[in-house]
Amino acid sequence: MKRFGLSTALIFAVTFFLGSLLSRLYESKIYDQKILLSASAAPGDVVLAKIDQGSIDFYSREFNISWPWPRSLYARAVDYLVAAGARAVAIDLVLSEPGLYDGEDERLAASIESSGRVFLPLVFRKGEDASEGVERFALPSAPQLKRLPVRQGPVLLPLPSLRAAARGAGNAQADPDRDHVYRRIRHFVGHGGRVYPSLALAMALYAEPQLKLDDVPFAADGGLNLRFYRKESFRTYAISELIQSQVRREAGEEPVVAPAGLRDRIVVIGATATGLLDNRATPVNAGGSGFELHATALANLLQRDFIRVIDPRLQWLLVLLAIALLNLFLPRIQALTWQLAAALAIILLALAGNFILFRAGFDMDFIPLFLGLVICSGTDAYIRYQRVRREKKFIEGAFKGYMSDSLLAEIKKNPGGLRLGGEKKRVTVFFSDLAGFTSLSEKLPPEEVVRILNTYLERMTAVIMEEDGFVNKFEGDAIMAFWGAPLADERQAARAMRAALRCQEKLLALNDEFAAAGLPRLGMRVGVNSGEVIVGNIGSRRRFEYTVIGDAVNLASRLEGINKQYGTRVICGTLAAQMAAGEMILRRLDRVRVKGKQVPEEIFEVVAAKENAPSSRPGQLEPFEKGLQLYFKGDFASAMDVFLALADDAPAQVFAKRCCWLLDNPPQDWDGCWTFTEK
Repeated sequence: MKRFGLSTALIFAVTFFLGSLLSRLYESKIYDQKILLSASAAPGDVVLAKIDQGSIDFYSREFNISWPWPRSLYARAVDYLVAAGARAVAIDLVLSEPGLYDGEDERLAASIESSGRVFLPLVFRKGEDASEGVERFALPSAPQLKRLPVRQGPVLLPLPSLRAAARGAGNAQADPDRDHVYRRIRHFVGHGGRVYPSLALAMALYAEPQLKLDDVPFAADGGLNLRFYRKESFRTYAISELIQSQVRREAGEEPVVAPAGLRDRIVVIGATATGLLDNRATPVNAGGSGFELHATALANLLQRDFIRVIDPRLQWLLVLLAIALLNLFLPRIQALTWQLAAALAIILLALAGNFILFRAGFDMDFIPLFLGLVICSGTDAYIRYQRVRREKKFIEGAFKGYMSDSLLAEIKKNPGGLRLGGEKKRVTVFFSDLAGFTSLSEKLPPEEVVRILNTYLERMTAVIMEEDGFVNKFEGDAIMAFWGAPLADERQAARAMRAALRCQEKLLALNDEFAAAGLPRLGMRVGVNSGEVIVGNIGSRRRFEYTVIGDAVNLASRLEGINKQYGTRVICGTLAAQMAAGEMILRRLDRVRVKGKQVPEEIFEVVAAKENAPSSRPGQLEPFEKGLQLYFKGDFASAMDVFLALADDAPAQVFAKRCCWLLDNPPQDWDGCWTFTEK
């Protein structure tokens, strides 16, 4: 538990450091993608009237009116909007300087005053002198904000006649993020001890009297993230269409823009023409304009379509919780593939959850959570990799001398089979022993005995490993090996028998070396048996051995010992004979009960691999099998005649003597099974 807590704390600390850094660089771009994926069509109660290049060109071409326009053109647009039943109108132009034409400002002021529903922009600038004439646009009660932005300085105002006629006004200044993209608007600004609303908020409070400031989730600085709508989804008209509609209306003609499209709508007039320098890039439109920004903020307020930014402290708490849960959950998954799949699924779920949360109106930074999950998953994967690497090094160090490189490579791919504990498997066990080695060791110095033994064991081990056997242990001059574990092997019995025969061949060559050195020749006996055993790491956690235990192992040991009873070199059990029959030449040797077992077992002499069969031996097998069948039937006299005819065959001579004894000592209830009373 202590390690879990320390690991979680370290991962969180790294996540906090990197997440804080990367969020400042990339979180805004991820936010843009969430905006784009969740953007819907703009609501129909906000309409745009654009002062576009087409309108400027139209009046220049048709009426020789150049920019800047006479204010009466704006007045006609306002008059038509009022006549069409627009609920409110905003003119996003700071008309702070007198017009170029006499009487035009008064004409616009009259239209604004008679409408009773026009809002104008204010621009609060930094400077030394405060401006007069804005007090009436302040909010009657200031909201309680911890970080209210305050601008002490002059305010860029519309002409006195225009602002006196306006229904209201609001701050039109917006600040972009570091990348010069506009994503939020601060809806309040402090000035001269009063608080002023944004242009969008001023219009919303007028157009929607039920809107309460306490119901809006303003940030501590009065800001709101904007819920942008799909590009060009606001209903939009060219201002020239509105002006000409009023001209036609005054002439009793059909207007260009139908009044029904404007009735009870809030219309925002603003510039989109490039030369008017009102470009404001947004997540949905790199070429957006300032009045579109105000229209979006206004629509958000009217529709209560807010994006609530989750408190950063709560966000980091959720990241810590996610890291802790993942750090607790992932190590319980054993397979690395499933662990990676689970980590990927959790990360994808976090991504989907973040987007769903955004669609529901809550914004949470994605990078810290994503980074925390990735670091947690990566840390667990790295720990697993290091553990597997250590396991493979341990396996290589512990087993390199006991198996072939190819078998070792396969086991390193799946070291799970070598953990403490065992499982039942079918294996083939190989037991070998040197005949007469004990008496030899008594005659030679210990150093010479060790040298001879090491040379012998090295040669035999090499053969076993070449046949992909697992050299399990050495007990003096005895060797125990097995096939079929840790990796299953369909040819395990044949491989074990081939190894036994090749060891005999190696011993012949080694005996020539010993003879040249004046040493006696050695003989080798091998028992091979297949069966179900318990295989695995047996022992304690501090000291264990990868080995096999079971009756099949004991029988292999007994088969090695009874070679001396028949004068044979390699004997195998029944199951091993069946498994290797397709590759090996085997001779049924006897039906026996070995010491410690009551169940009879047919045993076989391993003669040769079929591709290496000697020309002389196969001819002896059929007569021997004939004599053996007579022997099993209890016809000892006939069997003895057959066996005596095989004068050069050691097992046949053993059976000839046994038949002679049985003739003198007739058995009762003969079942053809010979019982050995010693190992």
